[in-house]
Amino acid sequence: MGAIYLKVLLIMAVFVAFALPGFALKKFKMIGEGGTLTLSNLLLYVCQPALAIKSFCVFSQEEWAVVQSVETAVLLKNFGLAFAVSVLAIGIMFGLCKLVFLKAKNRKAADVYSFVAVFSNAGFFGIPFVEMFTGGNPLAIMYIMVFNIVFNFTCWTIGVYLITGSFKEIRVKKLVCNPAIIASVIAIILFFVPQINIFMMDGVKELRIFPQYLAYMTAPLSMVIVGIRLAETPPRQLFCKKGVYIAGGLRLIVAPFLTLLISMPFWGLLGVGAASGFEEYVYLSPVIAMTMSPAASVVAMAERFDGDKETATAAFVTNTLLSVITIPLVITAVMAICGVSV
Repeated sequence: MGAIYLKVLLIMAVFVAFALPGFALKKFKMIGEGGTLTLSNLLLYVCQPALAIKSFCVFSQEEWAVVQSVETAVLLKNFGLAFAVSVLAIGIMFGLCKLVFLKAKNRKAADVYSFVAVFSNAGFFGIPFVEMFTGGNPLAIMYIMVFNIVFNFTCWTIGVYLITGSFKEIRVKKLVCNPAIIASVIAIILFFVPQINIFMMDGVKELRIFPQYLAYMTAPLSMVIVGIRLAETPPRQLFCKKGVYIAGGLRLIVAPFLTLLISMPFWGLLGVGAASGFEEYVYLSPVIAMTMSPAASVVAMAERFDGDKETATAAFVTNTLLSVITIPLVITAVMAICGVSV
């Protein structure tokens, strides 16, 4: 287990390093007002859709061989199991948070804390993490991408409700037209109908560079934003709110172990494929996703829907920093419980 802890710790060190340029540029006043919003929009509406395309549609020959080693029926079942665990985990966490913050006097802040506890940085942080942790295994990446699809739907429904305190801002048109959701649907179609997947056609292989390079920007951009927020926010505002730590405890400790508990009844349904060697990530990927730091979208949504921006920033930045400590410990514990080695 010591090897797992060291590996995760080194991955977290890389992510922390990504935050340093943003911190430095903001401190030296080389990023002006509105710069963070621009980067957030780039992350949400460009890099995240590219991540979906890259995860389901762009494979090397070796990666494609790994994917094809699993029968389509088994793959569909595995996607279904990962989807079910993801939906239950987010739904149960939502209910738990409503109970925890039921009597909070400041409803706007309480709803932001609930958002932070329910929604993890699964796309921008979790997918690059799994890619680094598994050495780029395409099955593990696709399973956590299934979680990210659930995240996109619930974030723009339950998440919007939490930030606004109302269902009025939830629009089916906005949900259907969300670039990340559109990209996910297209990616799944191309994956199951590889004959029309232009990114895998021999004559135009260069096209795959487009989604690949944009997808690779997700983790660095996400952490650059953390660095900027850290530089522009006074320490008292970041670290002195009790609710931030309650939300952090739910997000970083309770959520992953609750998700692990939820996944256990599904283990008997999982037919482990010896050829792939990564079938355990069907249930581990949602757990890893829920181990990640708070979703970066909490700040963008608080700004867009007139939520508690100060609390959103404090909860996001503080708990992202705390996740550097918690993620290695939780991942090591989860792997030990599941008997998984790397």
